[in-house]
Amino acid sequence: MALPLIENLEINKITDDILLVHQIKVPYYFSCCDGLLILPKKERNETTIAIDLNIEFEYVKAINNIYGPISTYICSHGHMDHIAHVHAWEDLGAIIYSPNPEAKTLTDLHEFYKCYEWEEMVEYPIIEKFGEKNKYKACKNVRSFTPGDNLKFENIEIETIPLTGHSVSHVGFFLPKEEILHISCLGFDQLKPGIDGFGPWYGFKQCDISQYLDDINKAEIIFLEGAKFLTSSHSYVVKAPDKSPFEYMRRKIKENQQKVDKALMNIKQTSNFEEKIELLLKKDIFFPKRKMKDFLYKIYSFWEYWILVNHIKMSKVLKI
Repeated sequence: MALPLIENLEINKITDDILLVHQIKVPYYFSCCDGLLILPKKERNETTIAIDLNIEFEYVKAINNIYGPISTYICSHGHMDHIAHVHAWEDLGAIIYSPNPEAKTLTDLHEFYKCYEWEEMVEYPIIEKFGEKNKYKACKNVRSFTPGDNLKFENIEIETIPLTGHSVSHVGFFLPKEEILHISCLGFDQLKPGIDGFGPWYGFKQCDISQYLDDINKAEIIFLEGAKFLTSSHSYVVKAPDKSPFEYMRRKIKENQQKVDKALMNIKQTSNFEEKIELLLKKDIFFPKRKMKDFLYKIYSFWEYWILVNHIKMSKVLKI
């Protein structure tokens, strides 16, 4: 049976009762992410469950009209593309779940500011503007869980998989009976096979590339040993035993390391770490910051600073 059409949404059927949803046009760069809808199934769940589907209110409302009621919404972590519109699900009656400690970012933008330690480089009004551009609105109540917890709703079990190289409490979701692994924002961001995105994202102080590589290995084992389908926050559906998403993520990290190592060999030698970073930031290795203005320049400079720091920690060319 053909799925109902909703303007500006791409809906892909993974199984007869589980869908992957993507908002095509978004209000700003970091405003939305793809996620799952677990539709009702006899003797499993009577109401629909949404997993990490951060889309604008009008599309949440359309989904609720067709597939609702939505009883439960589960968030993977607190980055802006995963929290901006979650309030829309709450407004229509869903109970919101999110991992600690990032659950607080859903209820207060200032907690988003504190959680990722923006204050070291960015003033809070910049983050207010960032939130406004992405249409962030706070949720009223969020129930927290610990990464690694098994969540059960009616007769469906969802295993949360800690993938903390990306964010302090970032999780993926494994549905063992349905044989689906959703790796959330681990870094598989190819919109189509062969078309590269940015790859794994580690532009915050709490990120760790070594942990990231361990997370990729962990997700690969779970997928190959227990799943038929792989989904993520910014990509297409992959069928087992395709290893290309994991090869892609490792390659992107390796290529980024090579960029930083090459740049390190071509800057003025100095024993001062912060001076090294400043020299590297001027090279715009990852982002065209010189073309940016106002708050975007400060935000991208913050992200690139921590990407550089994380790669220098891994560098064999130059140690801190």
